[in-house]
Amino acid sequence: MRRGDEQNRAWTYYELGRAYNNSLTPNQYQLVNTNIEFFAGNQWLHIPETEAMSRLARPTFNIIKRIASLFVASLTSSAATVSFEPLSYYDGENLAEPETNAAVYATAEVRNLFEKFKMDFRVREALLDGAQTGDYCAHFYWDPDALPYGGAFSGCRGEIKMELVDGINVMFGNPNVADAESQPYILIVGRDTVENLQAEAKKYRRKGWHGEIRPDADVQDQAGVGGKTELAPEDEKTGKALYVLLYTKVTEEESVLDPKGQAETELLGGEDGEPVPERDELGRVKTGPAGETLWKRQEKKRKVTRVHVTKATKDGVIYEDLDTGLSRYPIAWGNWEKQKNQYHGRALVTGIVPNQIFINSMMALVFRHLQLQSFPKTVYNADLIAGWDNEIGSAIGVRNLPPEMNLRDVAASIQPADMSNQIMLAIDKALSYTKECLGATDAQMGNVRPDNTSALMVLQSSSEVPLENVRAGLHEWLEQIGAILLDMMGTYYGQRPLVRERSMEEPLLDEAGRPQIDPVSGQMRMQTVTRRVLEDFDFSQFKNLWLNIAADVGATTYYSEIAMVQTLDNLRRDGVLEVLDYLERIPDKLIPRRQELIESIRAREQKAEETEHPAEGLPAMGGSLDEDKLFGGLTGTVQARYDALPKVAQRALIGQAAK
Repeated sequence: MRRGDEQNRAWTYYELGRAYNNSLTPNQYQLVNTNIEFFAGNQWLHIPETEAMSRLARPTFNIIKRIASLFVASLTSSAATVSFEPLSYYDGENLAEPETNAAVYATAEVRNLFEKFKMDFRVREALLDGAQTGDYCAHFYWDPDALPYGGAFSGCRGEIKMELVDGINVMFGNPNVADAESQPYILIVGRDTVENLQAEAKKYRRKGWHGEIRPDADVQDQAGVGGKTELAPEDEKTGKALYVLLYTKVTEEESVLDPKGQAETELLGGEDGEPVPERDELGRVKTGPAGETLWKRQEKKRKVTRVHVTKATKDGVIYEDLDTGLSRYPIAWGNWEKQKNQYHGRALVTGIVPNQIFINSMMALVFRHLQLQSFPKTVYNADLIAGWDNEIGSAIGVRNLPPEMNLRDVAASIQPADMSNQIMLAIDKALSYTKECLGATDAQMGNVRPDNTSALMVLQSSSEVPLENVRAGLHEWLEQIGAILLDMMGTYYGQRPLVRERSMEEPLLDEAGRPQIDPVSGQMRMQTVTRRVLEDFDFSQFKNLWLNIAADVGATTYYSEIAMVQTLDNLRRDGVLEVLDYLERIPDKLIPRRQELIESIRAREQKAEETEHPAEGLPAMGGSLDEDKLFGGLTGTVQARYDALPKVAQRALIGQAAK
């Protein structure tokens, strides 16, 4: 395709996407901007500036932000994780070397990427986008010049990068379907400085690029006030231009290669589907040395779908129809609440805006009533008093007061009419019904005392039910991210080092740093520890593996922590848990310097055991070493342990002691 055609195609798709968003009811751009402003607290926008409105107070009781922030915090109260498992017990595993389980390496690298992305913060940011705009989107791309781990490994270059994109800047080729992978194309809209776009264009035009990218002011469709406000374009460093990324899928046939890199072949089938025999010049069927029929064979082909990308501005193409090598769109799409037959979701804020307007406007009228009617008005006889003065301590002159007139009749105060109690009752009901309909209960919002923890746990669990659909959508979004990262690792990584955690057996050391010896067996005591190690791995095998993906982002709350501590206390009280078991499971913040306490208790137990079972416990007797001579001097506790051992283990101990 010619360069001009590709540019025209990308920009045509962009205009189609804008037209679709503008045709929705309500208008998608206006809806998103309204939700963002209401969430931020700017809830008195576009009010007519009349004389009456200028005197009206404009209070803001932002229940939108309180409820949305509460829901997001509840959904992300624990870290988000993605793990991989083989499709079956042998698929994805190296049976000759069980330590090279591909699923384990995939899980470890995704966790490393999540740490680099600051994924916990990104998930919160994405959910806040979803609560305000209805959509949240993650875009992944490959940076070939980045150095993994800050350049610690000189032989590696290239990293996977992640960015969050506003929902209105993502345009699907089929907007009636919310599934990203089934789209004919996906368009991502963004803005960048002209300097960066020019440098990128020159990088992809190896023979020199003489086009021009000019700054523009196409910001009317960006989200929020911040997206519509930029620096004045003085030069290429400050001037920005709109660009579009066009992702499409191209399906082609390619040869199937065996492990040695040779093309595989298959039998050639005829019109009836039966194999076709080879024939000589006379039309006779060819046979082999053993008289077997020789069949025609053809090169084995398979259809492969790869993602291509084009980046263009209004003035020209930066790069066009590049084969990314990926089989999935590098775009993870999620909705706060799915809507029928459209890819945009419904935001949490959208349903609260009318209630928020009612509460603010009614409170504004209440305040105005208090300003006008809170203080009594004074009525005085203008024939006797020339002018009334409300100044504190000032005297009020009275002229020609008749003797029979009481001074109290000269002036009087009129009490204002009381405001109806139904107004405040209606405001309270609007607040409570809004929270109740959304599932934001007092137990979830922390407006109750945790006295009866069992009842509160039930209430808190019930309040989580309205968020289960949102949590399921978040899990789906994280699983999409896991599939995208697996595809990108298999495409771009190749052979490279990987940092992961491994369980190792190490000697248990005493306070002096010396290995501890078991007084019974005479062997070093071992402990299982987890260490971060560096290993090489060939990530290209991910392209030929199918791994099951599981996402988890649980909800831990104050009440669930109380329940956990109460359960541990009960187990300890009943004698089921030892002190060390209890301390290892209790939350860190409940016991200061918990790890030091655990190590101190272990050291005391070790000293007590060494005192009870000294190393020179074997008796000094002459003659041959039989079982009575070897173990006759041991204490009752050790003797009981020995008697409980299997016969094979007892004979092994006797043989070892006799050497």
